[in-house]
Amino acid sequence: MKRAALFLILATAASAQASVWDRALDSEAVRAADEAYEKGLAEGDNETMIALSYSSNLKTILDATSRAEAAYRAAAKARPDKAEPYYRIGKLLYAMHFDCDFGAPLLTSPVASTLCDPRFATHDRAQAIVDAWDTFEKRAPLDPRINDILMRRALTRTKLISGAPGDKKALEAVVHDYEAVLDHADGLMQAKDESVLGNLAETYMMLGRIDDAIDTYRQAVAGGAATATVYGLAVALDRDGRSEEALRVILAQRPEGRTMFTQEYQRKRIFFVPAGEENYYFALSSEAFGDESAALEFWTRYLNSGAHPQYQPRAREHVDALKKHHVRPAPPDLDLDPLE
Repeated sequence: MKRAALFLILATAASAQASVWDRALDSEAVRAADEAYEKGLAEGDNETMIALSYSSNLKTILDATSRAEAAYRAAAKARPDKAEPYYRIGKLLYAMHFDCDFGAPLLTSPVASTLCDPRFATHDRAQAIVDAWDTFEKRAPLDPRINDILMRRALTRTKLISGAPGDKKALEAVVHDYEAVLDHADGLMQAKDESVLGNLAETYMMLGRIDDAIDTYRQAVAGGAATATVYGLAVALDRDGRSEEALRVILAQRPEGRTMFTQEYQRKRIFFVPAGEENYYFALSSEAFGDESAALEFWTRYLNSGAHPQYQPRAREHVDALKKHHVRPAPPDLDLDPLE
C-alpha cells in the first residue's frame, strides 16, 4: 500500500510538472506566433509604402507589392484566427491593380493608375482580392471597414463572371454586396448611389431578373445616373419586349449622349460581362439612330459572342427584322478603339 501510495504521489507530481511544462511550451508557441504575426504585418506595411513611393519604377512597384502580399500571408499563417491580414491583402491588391474602377483610392497611391492594366489586373488577382475580403468578413463580421469594401468587392466579383451557367452563385454574391451598400446608406442618397443602383440593375439583368433590373435602373436614372446606366435601362426594356420604349430612351439622350457612351467605353470606364455584351448596347443604339447596317453588324457580333444565351433569341428577332428590310451588315462608323 505504501509503495502504491508513493507511486501515485510521484505520478501526480510528474503529471503536474508535465502540465506546467506544457503550459510553458504553449505560452512560448503563442508568443512566437504573435511575434511572427506582428512582424508580417509590419513588413507588409513597409513594402506597401515602397510600392506607393513616387520614386518607384514599375519593377520596384511590382516586386514590393509581391513582397507585401507574401508578408501579410505570413502573418495570416502565424495567426490563422486573425482577420486583419486578409483585409490588408485585399486592400493592397485592389489599390495597386484595380483602383481605376472606382472613385477615391483605397490607398492614396500616385502609381495605382500605372498598374490599372489588363496585364496586372488579372483574373487570379481579382480572385485573391475576393477571397481575402470574404475571409476578412467571415473572421470579423462586425468590423465597420466592411462597409468600405463592399462596392469594390462587388466590382471585383463581377470581373470574375465568365457567362457560364455556374456563374449564378457568383452573381448572387455580387447582388448581396450591392444591396448591402444600399442598406448601409440608411436611405441617405449619396453621389455614388446612382452607380451602385446601376450596377445592381445590371447584375439583376445578368441573373434574368428583368423586372427588378428595370425598376432599379429607373431609380438610378431618376437620381441622375450616367448615360451608360440610361443605356442599360434601354437594353433591359428591349429584352423585356418593349423595343419602342427602349429606342425612345436612347433617342432622348441625343447624339451627344451616344458619343459620351462610346467615349466612356473607349476609356474603359465602363465594362461589360461577359465579353460581347457590349455589342447589344451598340446594336440598339445604332438602330435607334437609324444606322441599320451597323446595327445588324453589332447584332451579329453579339450572337457570335455567345454572351447571355437567355437574351440571344431577342437579338435574333432584331436580326430577322432588319434582314426583312434587306439590310446588310456593314462596319460601324463608330470608332470603338481605346482612346490614347
